[in-house]
Amino acid sequence: MIYFMARLCLIVTATGIIQWSSGVVAAAQTMYVSEDFEITMRTGPATDRKILALLPSGSTVEIVEKGKDWSRVRIPGDREGWVLTRYLTTTTPTAIKLKQLEARYAEVAERNKLLEEKVAELGTESRATGSELDQTQAELNRVKTAYETLKTESADFLKLKAAYEKNVKDLEAAQQAAEVFEKDLNRLATSQLIEGILYGGGLVIFGFIAGWILKRPKQRSGLI
Repeated sequence: MIYFMARLCLIVTATGIIQWSSGVVAAAQTMYVSEDFEITMRTGPATDRKILALLPSGSTVEIVEKGKDWSRVRIPGDREGWVLTRYLTTTTPTAIKLKQLEARYAEVAERNKLLEEKVAELGTESRATGSELDQTQAELNRVKTAYETLKTESADFLKLKAAYEKNVKDLEAAQQAAEVFEKDLNRLATSQLIEGILYGGGLVIFGFIAGWILKRPKQRSGLI
């Protein structure tokens, strides 16, 4: 009997822990206010309850308790209240996507800057650097595609467009610098080869003349 009661207590305790863990996971869910509306957060799940705050479209909220019609949410500052569930969405707002894209764009621009410095400093590794530039160009093209998709959804796309165009110009300048640098290396190698040929040829001619002089028969003296 004691064994049975101990098993029963253990099962009840485990069930409680699982339910508590599920509640914690649910409470950690993040959702966003629909981009089409500014909604009210109230003290209770009804439209006649006091308004605590106005949540702009795209705002991030933490779900404390999700219901069919009303959900209890937590906003920054640990303030809690009730909002209509139908105005919440798990889709990331365009404004947040734009910020993420701008951060990614800044990262690509920084990589371009580092590659330009490599092109200026490195000589024999210029081809490897050119390959990295190609990879960066491909990444830039992917960012451009994402940019074209989002620019129609955001009023701030002009700022992103200016940053993009500047980045493209910087990349083109880096590629031109790499090409000029490689041409200079080729000219230097050709010049050194010609100098070596001329120097070697001069030594051969000098050796031929010296050998001829040394091998020429000496004239005998006319005195006995």
